[in-house]
Amino acid sequence: MNLQQLKIFVSTAQTGKLIKTAELLNLKQPTVTFHLNRLQENLGVPLFTQTSSRNWKLTDAGEALYYYAMQIVHLAEESERTMKEYKSLQRGNVSLGASYTPASYILPPYLSNFQKQYEEVHISLMVKKAPSILEKVKNYELDLGVIAYGKLQDNNLSIIPIIEDKLVLIMHPDHPLNHMETIRPTDLIPFPFILHEKNSVSRRLTEKWALENNIELTIRMEIGSIQTIKEAIASNIGLSIVPKLSVEREIKEGRLVEKPLPNYINERFIYIIYRKNQLLTPLMEKFMNFLTISLKELNKAVK
Repeated sequence: MNLQQLKIFVSTAQTGKLIKTAELLNLKQPTVTFHLNRLQENLGVPLFTQTSSRNWKLTDAGEALYYYAMQIVHLAEESERTMKEYKSLQRGNVSLGASYTPASYILPPYLSNFQKQYEEVHISLMVKKAPSILEKVKNYELDLGVIAYGKLQDNNLSIIPIIEDKLVLIMHPDHPLNHMETIRPTDLIPFPFILHEKNSVSRRLTEKWALENNIELTIRMEIGSIQTIKEAIASNIGLSIVPKLSVEREIKEGRLVEKPLPNYINERFIYIIYRKNQLLTPLMEKFMNFLTISLKELNKAVK
């Protein structure tokens, strides 16, 4: 079992097609077949079965090997990349993942500034929900992540809280609650709410807050996009509870009004995360330091 065999094995497991694996790895198809057969002979167990559509599907033994092979291949690629980056700090790749709030409302200007300083550095940004980014960082699919989350602990990750991003109550300037000096949780009961989709971090924290204050909100709509929620509230069709950093622009423009969420104790932060066992390349360390300093300065500005 060698590295080339494992690379071919992982690629075939992911694509299900020998011809696709050959194209991706710039090999001839007989070479791919040869290495897969040799790997199975050496291990003494079948790793694939062929379906009627001629797809290569993993056996139970193949599934078990894939878990380890993927990590070995990723570590090998990471080590090669590390050596290249030691030769030239100005070149390299950073694979970054971010949840929707930091990706949409925080990161763009900082990524742009970094790119201007280091034009030869390539940054790829994957935008997904926070739990997905967490898993992809842990599974060696991303170098680091920037996520909005509640209280976060994970023994496999280094976790750096950067910015407090509390939940706030938002409304149209003409909403009746805008004229109240102090809003109590029970004052919210008569009004309809437009909330983020279920299982989102902000929705889970909103439900926790409502339960702690013994109130039940009237939910008129559930929307998967915070941007769409803001547009709906700007049309004066309800109230919402959203991350503070996501409404800074609309508040400044006067399109929306922000009120403190009564009796709310913040648990939501923007975190930088990366694997504890990860060797930070000089390039990754440079990028992470840049991001940490920039976001901490932002945190001072919004407090």
